[in-house]
Amino acid sequence: MIKKILPFEELFYRSQLSKQDLLAHLENEIEAEKSFGFSANNFSYSKPYVGKIYGNKFKIKRAINYRNSFLPIIKGEIKEDISGSKIIVKMSLVEFVKVFMIIWLGGAFIACIAVTYNILFNNGLNSEAGFFMLIPYGMLLLGIAMAGFGFKVESKKSTQDLEKILQAKIVER
Repeated sequence: MIKKILPFEELFYRSQLSKQDLLAHLENEIEAEKSFGFSANNFSYSKPYVGKIYGNKFKIKRAINYRNSFLPIIKGEIKEDISGSKIIVKMSLVEFVKVFMIIWLGGAFIACIAVTYNILFNNGLNSEAGFFMLIPYGMLLLGIAMAGFGFKVESKKSTQDLEKILQAKIVER
C-alpha cells in the first residue's frame, strides 16, 4: 500500500531484442536536453525523451515543454539475457525536489508531534490557537499527496512509453 504513494519505482522489463538492438532503438528515441536552469524558455523536442546513454546504462526523462517538479528521472541498465535482454529501470525525483520535500515533510512532521503533544497534555483544541493547530497535519498530508500523486501520474506515462520504446514487458515491479 505505502509503495503506491512513494515517489520512486523500480521496474524490471524483459525484451526479445538484443542489448545492442535495444541501445540503438533507445538512441533513436532520445535527444540531448536543450537547456538547464530555471529559465522560462519553452523548447520543443523532436523526440519523446531527453537524456544520455552511457555504455549499457541510460539516464532519461520525458521531453515536456512545461515545468513539472515531479517528472521522474529514469535511470536504466540493459543486460543480456538468454532470450533477449533484461532492463532494470529506477525512477525517482530530481535531487533538489527530494531535498525540498524532505525538509517540508520533516518540518510538518515535527510540527504535528508538537501539536499532538499540546493536544494530549495541555488544553487540547480549546486553547487560543484552536483549529489553527491542525494546519501542520494538513501541510503533511498535502505534501505527501502532492509528491506521491504528481510523481505517480508522470511515472505511469513513462512506464507505458518505455514498454513501447524498449519493445518490452514488465516482469516485476
